[in-house]
Amino acid sequence: MSNQPEIALFPEEDLIHHRPDWFRKALAEEGETRFVTSEGTKIHYRFWKAKRADRPGLVFVHGNGAHARWFDFIAPQLTDDYNVASMDLPGMGDSGWRTEYTRETYAHAIAAVAFEGGLGEKPVIVGHSFGGFVTLITGGLYGDRLGGVMLCDFRVCPPENAMEWFKNDPPRRATRIYPDFETAAARFRLAPLQDCVNRYILDYIGGHSLIEVKEGEDRGRGPEAASGWTWKFDPFAYEGLHMGPDHAEMFRTMPCKVAGIYGAQSKDYDPETIAFMRKTRPDAPIFTIPHAQHHIMLDQPIAFSSAVHALMSSWEAEGALGAKAEPGDPKTGNLCAAAE
Repeated sequence: MSNQPEIALFPEEDLIHHRPDWFRKALAEEGETRFVTSEGTKIHYRFWKAKRADRPGLVFVHGNGAHARWFDFIAPQLTDDYNVASMDLPGMGDSGWRTEYTRETYAHAIAAVAFEGGLGEKPVIVGHSFGGFVTLITGGLYGDRLGGVMLCDFRVCPPENAMEWFKNDPPRRATRIYPDFETAAARFRLAPLQDCVNRYILDYIGGHSLIEVKEGEDRGRGPEAASGWTWKFDPFAYEGLHMGPDHAEMFRTMPCKVAGIYGAQSKDYDPETIAFMRKTRPDAPIFTIPHAQHHIMLDQPIAFSSAVHALMSSWEAEGALGAKAEPGDPKTGNLCAAAE
């Protein structure tokens, strides 16, 4: 969410409001609703089975204030070859809230989903934005048990340029409660703020970003001030959250595969930082998705899913996801499957 008033808008004739066939088919493949407990907190995730249960798997991790359903239309594009999970981080979506959050809190929750079962011997973590940050931490803590991590529009900076995103944040406050669903849904914005031609996707994820609350109900931060609709995240989740200066070292020494996927038009695609990442980890493929801004999976969903599929297939062929596939083995994925 964001209250920033200015945004570069696409012309009306470029906006796509109807749900295309591929999107409708993806949503028709409804994932299973599952829960796992991490450090006493109930963690919600969605799960899509591969056509063969013994296939490797991956977990999608959303960004700031988002939720698992950002990948409802991505995951089904991968299930010809892979088991797929998409999780709600602690304090977001349908996962439980906590009194305190640390980067390790998030990493342990991601690991709980990854290792809960059904994602293969060496699962892969795919994290976007803030989800990329906590995916990096997960790789640092659990890399020897992972097949790889994909950092999506999250930069690994040199130690001298390390940033603390939440250090100078204004005081946190409760999320606003709107009188009805329609009013609340109309207020949905991406953060960082950007427009998106795929308005049908914004409508979908925006609607799933809301929860109905009752006056006096306590979701973990005291009684609600009114009845109505509000956002599905703990507004105090980032209060005092420390990111740390060790990202570059963690990136360099991570024992699993690593890749970086960036929107070619994203403000987070900084050539200087990307050059540092490539120098730090020469074995890591780092590339851009054309015509995508920060929210890659919203701007270019088919290209994004194809990129994830290609990396999974490559890593599997190298044996990083468990037992190495032999030439001609039907377990080896079809590189074109995600784009069909």
